[in-house]
Amino acid sequence: MVDPDALRYLRIAQADLVEAQRMVELSGFRDSSIGFRLQQACEKALKSWIHSMGGLAPFTHDLVALMDWLEESGTDVSSFKQIADLSFFAVQTRYDDTVEINSQDWPLLLSITASLLDQVQLHLYAEA
Repeated sequence: MVDPDALRYLRIAQADLVEAQRMVELSGFRDSSIGFRLQQACEKALKSWIHSMGGLAPFTHDLVALMDWLEESGTDVSSFKQIADLSFFAVQTRYDDTVEINSQDWPLLLSITASLLDQVQLHLYAEA
């Protein structure tokens, strides 16, 4: 049986990814808003993965810390390392409007995030 918390986290991650995709498609959105949505999608996907392995997701927005937890549990997350920089969007850009944001490769980050969600979903249902 799939962990209900893992499923809930994955559903939220999927919704966040869809919002980020729409922001990029429609244009005109702040990079900080797109980055925040992508960071949230990745955070929730990683927490889903952790829960599916019987763990309790740590209370953090730090994507590196979440990936470290998975790696320490024997999970290969090397193909998702590029999402690490999205942690910046979890807090800094929400509370500081003077922070400088370097232009991001949103299509690449959308693709990596979508791959992460696909991987988590495969893992969830393989465990069921």
